[in-house]
Amino acid sequence: MTPRIGIGVAAAGLLVLTGCASWGPEGGPGGIGRSDAPVTAGTSAAPAVAATRGPDGVQRITVTMTDDLRFEPDRVRARPGVVEFRLQNVGVTPHDMTVAESTAGNVNGGQTATLRVTVEKPGEYPFPCLYHAESGMRGVLEVAAQ
Repeated sequence: MTPRIGIGVAAAGLLVLTGCASWGPEGGPGGIGRSDAPVTAGTSAAPAVAATRGPDGVQRITVTMTDDLRFEPDRVRARPGVVEFRLQNVGVTPHDMTVAESTAGNVNGGQTATLRVTVEKPGEYPFPCLYHAESGMRGVLEVAAQ
């Protein structure tokens, strides 16, 4: 192997390693490292932010996804009914979000997506980023009684 080829192979290896690091230990979309372990609702101690009910009755909230592997806010309060999450990825690392068996899918850096869910019963509904849940990227939707 000539030095020129060795440098190219080393650079490619470094790129692969740093790319994997941006996904966290779970890996990327469909990654080998994704965990099948149940996701708990571990979130910050910050108070829940209320979703705002529009004239159409839909409760809406914007949640940002960061390169620090966090949702902001990571606690959302709503009433039973339709809740619409506007997901805004403000970093470069791809994320997703699942809540009440609905998934937003892959949201690449700089993109936005909308996730609309219907929750009928009061309770706590975890919303993890399945790519980064083990790294702490989790939130919870708190649904209070009417």
